[in-house]
Amino acid sequence: MLKRSITAAVLSAAACLGQVSTSAADTTFLTMDSMPAGSAPGQFNIAFTQLVQKNMPVEIQVSVGKPAAKSAVDSAMKKVDLILVSPTINFMMQNNLAMFKEVKKAPELNANLRGIVNYSLGPYHVVVYEDSGIKTLADIKGKKVFLGPPAGAATKVATQIVTAATGYEAGKDFEAVRFDWKSAETAFLDRQMDVYFAPTTVPSPSIQQFGLVSNIRLLDIPEDAWDKPEMKAALGLPGRTTIGIPANTYDNQVNETGVKMIGTWAGLGANKWVDEQLVYDMTRVLWENIDELHSTAEWMKAIDKDTALSEMNVPLHAGAYRYYKEAGFDIPDALVPPEAK
Repeated sequence: MLKRSITAAVLSAAACLGQVSTSAADTTFLTMDSMPAGSAPGQFNIAFTQLVQKNMPVEIQVSVGKPAAKSAVDSAMKKVDLILVSPTINFMMQNNLAMFKEVKKAPELNANLRGIVNYSLGPYHVVVYEDSGIKTLADIKGKKVFLGPPAGAATKVATQIVTAATGYEAGKDFEAVRFDWKSAETAFLDRQMDVYFAPTTVPSPSIQQFGLVSNIRLLDIPEDAWDKPEMKAALGLPGRTTIGIPANTYDNQVNETGVKMIGTWAGLGANKWVDEQLVYDMTRVLWENIDELHSTAEWMKAIDKDTALSEMNVPLHAGAYRYYKEAGFDIPDALVPPEAK
């Protein structure tokens, strides 16, 4: 009897293992580079990942901390499947500019990238603690300033803002501290820096956390700086807009009036090798459950049929293109993927 029971148990366990193995074999595993959870891309990617995993046999492993420019190169080299795409970074890759100036294969790498959906990332926030005594960008002289991750596109824009507003130079007039996005949030909370730059939504959980520990001030771009060459260069790149941040957006924000800042667009993308049917199904799941996505954060309600492809400057992924075409989206000729022509 005991032997028969043991045999039955072994057979049952084997059957369960077989079921697990079969289930695992039926699951598609993807990798995604994202930004911290409190950021707009972080919020969107979490919501997207949850929708996909809820409705498809797909598991997405999300990593944070990597600059978007590095993610773009890694995806173009098939090292990561899904990424935060930036019209500015794509433009720089296409034209060997900024951090891609010495990367001869940058245009070729960019040709491997594809878009899935775009959204407004929001304005740059320039945050200081009120007790720091910093009232304007001119006051950052001699201070520790986080402009963004090293070699990141956001860092380039933040540098242009500082130059246009003050004429200051990093390393000479102030110290540019070097962190990835997540580490920078922690460092600012711990007062390891004086000024924090980041593009993010209005309102932003990342910025709100600073207001929960102390009074904060958002710095403004002076009116005379908007006509400076550096600002015009920043606004001249794809995906760039001007946008305001109202007073009283955040708890313990001391600004009595709103601030005017540069805004930017971003999105979710992939490399061209990710399976077409898989991307088609993920895009379908996104739009069939758009109300659920909208409920995740107030700013996501702006993601709709009219904005989904705004500022996109890489072709759509073949799977996303097939879905959008079938769903009746207005698709510019420039976004039709070579694979579909």
